[in-house]
Amino acid sequence: MQHKILAYLFFVPFIALLLWTGWLYYARHNGTDIRVVITGYDPRDLLSGHFIQYTIDWQKTNCTQFKDNICPEEEFCKEARWGKQCRFYIPQNYAKELDKLFRNRSQNDMIFEVVYSYHKGIEPLAKQLLINGKDWHESIEK
Repeated sequence: MQHKILAYLFFVPFIALLLWTGWLYYARHNGTDIRVVITGYDPRDLLSGHFIQYTIDWQKTNCTQFKDNICPEEEFCKEARWGKQCRFYIPQNYAKELDKLFRNRSQNDMIFEVVYSYHKGIEPLAKQLLINGKDWHESIEK
């Protein structure tokens, strides 16, 4: 009897993890790719751990990507103390260079965008960070 309980305790979280992973895979690969321009951040905590925090600049984002040409601002990012909080996860070893690029983006005429997988009514998933239309890896000097 004890072996059945242990097996149950192991397999329930394992199956839940598999289902969640499957859902994320489906949401990422079957949504519509949407590009949004990002700007602004909390200067005390731009890079915290393994992610970059940003806000979406809806004034510069092309809203024709959405139904009825209306940007669904309320569907993107999570609510935080200072407004909507968005995150894009990156490897920590690129943090300093990416931080430097992001802070000096206006001086270098750089446009930062995030590609989201979007399904109406479901929180979009950030897929890719772009700098001047190219993957961010291409802009980092290693």
